[in-house]
Amino acid sequence: MMTKFRAFVELARPTNMLLVFAAVVFGAALALPPGSCPMSGWGEALGPLIAAAFALSLVAAGGYALNDRMDLAIDRINRPERPLPAGHLSPRAAVVFCVCAWAAAVGLTFFGPPSGYFIVPFCILLSAVYAMRLKHTGLAGNLAVALMTSLALAYGATAAGGLGRVLPLAALAFLVNLSREIFKDVEDLPGDAEAGARTLAVRLGEGPTRLIGASVAFAVTPALTLFYFFDRLAWVDVLAVALGMALPLLVIGAHGLTRAGKAGKVQRWLKASMFCGLATLLLGRTIYWLAVSGFLG
Repeated sequence: MMTKFRAFVELARPTNMLLVFAAVVFGAALALPPGSCPMSGWGEALGPLIAAAFALSLVAAGGYALNDRMDLAIDRINRPERPLPAGHLSPRAAVVFCVCAWAAAVGLTFFGPPSGYFIVPFCILLSAVYAMRLKHTGLAGNLAVALMTSLALAYGATAAGGLGRVLPLAALAFLVNLSREIFKDVEDLPGDAEAGARTLAVRLGEGPTRLIGASVAFAVTPALTLFYFFDRLAWVDVLAVALGMALPLLVIGAHGLTRAGKAGKVQRWLKASMFCGLATLLLGRTIYWLAVSGFLG
């Protein structure tokens, strides 16, 4: 029984669920204008925010289970230690888990912000289409995953009533996750090629795909500059994102471009860089608020 429980936990990817939860919370915190307390106005919004974060986390968990079910043949090559290819769970159990997780997510939308009536079903639909159709078709699948990550930030922002302030940050998160998904295709190239998948790495080869992935990571810096000059981000946000996300991405992208066989490490670094950037941004906002409020002098 304990082995099966552990297998279900592994199927749900709890670390990734936690990251989705954190992205929703970050979205709410960053929806407030710079110079305000990062926790102000959370009294009434806290309940809907927690419901929203749990809802999208469950959407992600269900999506991982369905992905594993659809990718069973490929995972026997790329990820033989996962619960399904290892024989710890049946394919039917993965589907049942997916349906239960998505049903719970839909139920939680009634306790979250009204935007969830659109965002949660849309993410469920996109997750299903991705797992069954888009995942092995190339760029379309990469774009779908990057979009869902951006929607987590946007969903959190709607709980705090500041969606417009978070949209530029969601766009930057989209670029980071698109780069990560492209490098993930490179990492999964052996199994995808044997299974007949049509990912970018299979179609173009490892070298050109690494170039595309690195170019998307590099694009965060000019995008950040454009947002600043078009008055979409305050200087304190630009400084924090530049230090916490843009500069590390230049290093990570260069590493991914020049080092063959390191795609797995690069895609993990890219995931960490997005949350490092968001955390640095929240820290910068907090320091700025303390400064303008007189707490630092």
